[in-house]
Amino acid sequence: MTAQKRKLLTVLALAWVTYTVSYMCRVNISTALDKLAFGMDVSLDYLGMASSVYFITYAFGQLLNGFWGDHVDPHRFLIAACLLSGAINTTLGLQSNGTVFFILWSMNGFCQSMFWSTLLRLLSAYAEDGQRKNVSTIMSTCSATGYLISWVILSDLFMPYSYRPYFLVPGLIALLLVLGWFAMMQALPFEQEQAKSKTAPPLPVVIGEIRHDRLYFVCLLCVLVGTIKEGAVFWLPKIFTDVLGFGEGSLIFLMLVPLAKLAGVFAARRLLTMVGESVKRGVQVMLSIGCASCAALVLTSSHTSLLTLALIALLLAVINGANWFMISYLPLHFAERNIVATLVGCFDFSTYIGASVMTGVVGVALARFSWVALPLMWLGITCVALLLACSGAGTCLALKGKRRAA
Repeated sequence: MTAQKRKLLTVLALAWVTYTVSYMCRVNISTALDKLAFGMDVSLDYLGMASSVYFITYAFGQLLNGFWGDHVDPHRFLIAACLLSGAINTTLGLQSNGTVFFILWSMNGFCQSMFWSTLLRLLSAYAEDGQRKNVSTIMSTCSATGYLISWVILSDLFMPYSYRPYFLVPGLIALLLVLGWFAMMQALPFEQEQAKSKTAPPLPVVIGEIRHDRLYFVCLLCVLVGTIKEGAVFWLPKIFTDVLGFGEGSLIFLMLVPLAKLAGVFAARRLLTMVGESVKRGVQVMLSIGCASCAALVLTSSHTSLLTLALIALLLAVINGANWFMISYLPLHFAERNIVATLVGCFDFSTYIGASVMTGVVGVALARFSWVALPLMWLGITCVALLLACSGAGTCLALKGKRRAA
């Protein structure tokens, strides 16, 4: 094993653990909704609004932190991210005031936005061309693992207790990771890798490149994908328990969510090989399957059953696969331009703008309409996304990091 590969594996291991824990510090709210509402004497609508604000602060944080992530030492940035998010989650587990929760959860959104783009920028400095697919695949399993640990394992362990351990445990683990990044900063100083690459361009240059390559079409596609990938997923524990009538047994079915997201990543990686490394074709295939699964959900939505769960799982898998192409695999091809973190920030910003809108919309739809309204919305969104992937966004995806001809 070469020295460079050993460095990559060392950084990748800590990066994987860090992003998994960061997910535990953000998705813990979903399975604790009822306990939070009772313990803080607030409504579910209030908590839904808090999560919408979280997605907004996360989205705008991606823009700022994505750009900063290309210009600062990523080790120090990640130390700050672990410290802040860990401290916020720990504090949330120690208090019971609804207003304080709203404010701190909104701040957590900004702190969470410091992780993904910075981690990808750090990994892109160590990963060579042939390693990018594997690196992006491994890192994309963090989301599913975080959901699995938080929604299934911790939820089962904490079922007899209040909402407090749902936030205390992930928060304390995040604080421990600060020590890991301090050690990494001493063992593998980033300055050595940074010296091998170009200086990150200033913001006006980055904006010019985005406009020239028309990457704003990819941002728009990320908005549409984000409405389902994150905006709809937030409500799934509530949908499974109350709307679809699975009751306490819904915890078992919630395993489908992280497993489906995980399957989507590996399916996307496999599909990438089958379509000749074409990001454009991969996204189009995933969204086509998504349209089909939404149509089937519409046709069967009045008769909820295990088939409904299977179709939701399929939809989540292909949406997560499409998202993997855009916010994980594609940005690594911009390493030569040294704008990986900035682009990840832009794409993730767009994803969570979609999530912030859909979180509120789904809450209203569940309160005022029947379950049937949700598959109809998802069908319309996936169809529009597919059309965009076949037009403006498709051209950007096909270039895969290369500059568009003038």
